[in-house]
Amino acid sequence: MKTTHRFSRGVSLVEAMVALAVMAFGMLAVVGVQSTLRLNGDIAKQRSEATRLAQERLDVLRSFTSIDGTGGFDEIVADAGPTPFTDLVTNTTFSVQSQVVTYDDPPARALRVTVSWTDRAGGAQQVVLASAIAAAAPALSGTLAVRLGTAVGAPVRKPFKRHPTIPVLAKDFGDGRSAFVPPFRPWMVLVFNNVTGVITGVCDFGYGGSTFDNDTITPADVASCDNNTLAQLVSGYVRFWRQGGASALSAAQIENPPGPALRFRMQLTLTSPGHPSGSFCIDDANYDTTFDQTLPLGSYFCIVKSNASALWSGTTFIEAQRTHIGTVDVDWTIGNSGGSAEYRVCRYTPAADDSQVVPNADHPRNYSNVSGNLTNQNFVVIPSDKTCPTDVPADPANGDLVNSNTLQHQPAP
Repeated sequence: MKTTHRFSRGVSLVEAMVALAVMAFGMLAVVGVQSTLRLNGDIAKQRSEATRLAQERLDVLRSFTSIDGTGGFDEIVADAGPTPFTDLVTNTTFSVQSQVVTYDDPPARALRVTVSWTDRAGGAQQVVLASAIAAAAPALSGTLAVRLGTAVGAPVRKPFKRHPTIPVLAKDFGDGRSAFVPPFRPWMVLVFNNVTGVITGVCDFGYGGSTFDNDTITPADVASCDNNTLAQLVSGYVRFWRQGGASALSAAQIENPPGPALRFRMQLTLTSPGHPSGSFCIDDANYDTTFDQTLPLGSYFCIVKSNASALWSGTTFIEAQRTHIGTVDVDWTIGNSGGSAEYRVCRYTPAADDSQVVPNADHPRNYSNVSGNLTNQNFVVIPSDKTCPTDVPADPANGDLVNSNTLQHQPAP
């Protein structure tokens, strides 16, 4: 009988060592991944907590209860220094720092809250949140829920449920119309359609006749003239920087120049045909308001009577008027020569130069085919030895809320 021997098979020492080495490298990779995941998890948790701290700080800054006084808007200021905060859950010490930039026109605060910390690996981390607060009474916050409008060019209605280009001071009759008494023209009334913003009536009762104001005017006062025309409105402000000196003006300086205003007359030249006669402009920089030099800026309203197409083209310009300051007469002019009583007119516009085509609402040199009202068509008057300042687009994230770019309007460059 023949016997068959079976030889047992095993693993050699070399094979075992190779297998252990491969397993060891794999375990090291797993440990490394776990360490990275743990670090990233810690950072994610820390970032969430830092975001909560930044939002909490913004909420505190926003919690003013009035425009002025204790707890008011004026008390929104930057921190004197970083505030440490230790979070026991993440075992991290955060540093909270808020910065506040103040704007006067329009009144606002630009906020920037930075929360910084050091992570487990010794790396610097931070979360930055930015926001802006307008100087609006907290009691008016309910106007944020005002429903959207339907008027063309008016995506959002104002609280009075009317076209946003209608002057705020205009009296709402509650029947789809509003009436506006221009400044220093108590004998004149403009009647607006609340939906379209178009002027439907120009009531001129003549100097020395009936006088009105925006608080007490009634529909009966304008019953004879509330539907006598169709017209469009152009309005804005004329600011003044009258300080001399060799230094150039910056965009920040003309955001809210101190004035005072000189007497002027706003003029409108139409280049489109077919308009009824009688288009005119009204301003409040007159003899009485400029006499004592307390008027910081002038406002103006131009009424353009509509032609058959309801489109108009043209330009506005400022006419210098002799200003009586006490017993002194100031004959100021508009020019480029640099004289002591000579000024140049700059218009606020985002355009880089006159060759750039911008919408009519962005204040071009010459308006073309305007189909509705235009507001905030603003100017600044500066000494003629200075040049119109330029600016860059607003950057709210970094606290720059206003583009104060200007181009020379008069004399035409």
